Amino acid sequence: MTISLEMSLPGVLGVWLDRHWGTGVLFTILGVVFGFSLGMLHLVKLAKSASGEGPPRKDSSRKDSSGRDSSGREGPNQESD
Repeated sequence: MTISLEMSLPGVLGVWLDRHWGTGVLFTILGVVFGFSLGMLHLVKLAKSASGEGPPRKDSSRKDSSGRDSSGREGPNQESD
């Protein structure tokens, strides 16, 4: 729903601005182009994060300086003492 609003609201706002200021279709075109670009950018980021190519997600199992994660277990490449 968020992506659909990102794509449609700038165009609707552009129509309103054009009617309010009597500028033809200038702001409608700008709004549609901006909304489409914003929506596509969001879709690309969403697809990258779903495929694992995007930025790392926040994970609750981060390791501290001793090589142990938040539950106290050692990581796979760490030797036990």
